[in-house]
Amino acid sequence: MTSNAAISITGLNKSFGTTSVLKDISLDIAPGERVVVIGPSGTGKSTLLRCLNYLDRPDSGTIRMGDLTVDPATASRSDILALRRRTSFVFQNYALFANKTARENITQALITVKGQSKADALARADETLRETGLADKADSYPAALSGGQQQRVGIGRAMALDADLMLFDEPTSALDPEWVGEVLDLMRRVAEKRQTMLIVTHEMQFAREIADRIIFMSDGQIIEQGKPEKLLESPDDPRTQSFLRRVAKTGPN
Repeated sequence: MTSNAAISITGLNKSFGTTSVLKDISLDIAPGERVVVIGPSGTGKSTLLRCLNYLDRPDSGTIRMGDLTVDPATASRSDILALRRRTSFVFQNYALFANKTARENITQALITVKGQSKADALARADETLRETGLADKADSYPAALSGGQQQRVGIGRAMALDADLMLFDEPTSALDPEWVGEVLDLMRRVAEKRQTMLIVTHEMQFAREIADRIIFMSDGQIIEQGKPEKLLESPDDPRTQSFLRRVAKTGPN
């Protein structure tokens, strides 16, 4: 593990049945670094994020965050909970509880994951809703919110956890085009605080603006990585070149 890494991933593998989805992924992310993952659909990007907080359990490989090392061969429930306390997840489909208000969706995570008291969780939830511009929606249920507002609650829930690493799984892919901008604007504000972020997205212009580093994945592997201007304008690998030409012709896929 690099001494200054916020997270270090070594030899991560994941298969579903006979299909190998992640193939020996190794990656270090520095504190405060914003890393964006791009690549064709179905290439393992979302699975990578899900393995990093054990929503999907890897088949092999280690995840290290500070003094915590998690290995699927030995990981206990307490190890996984400790990992989840250091990471937070923003889902592409919001993943809000339909029977809970915006405030309750945030407090539930704080109580369950962080073990906060109800009073402390409520105070933090209200603070987060103000930060996300949703203070007036605190008592609204998801069905009464637009897609953009629901995703902002989801991001607020992740923000409230004060995690060492925020994971974003294509956070705009389920949104109508009119709501994409407000979600990306909130993510920019989070990034400005030098929050460590690992983001899977097809929003290429956003990736160019926000990323310290862009990773291109294909067929379950990291093919190449680099600064946005280098990777997006003059990639070395033919697979990256082909992907970027296709995105340029069709727009985000």
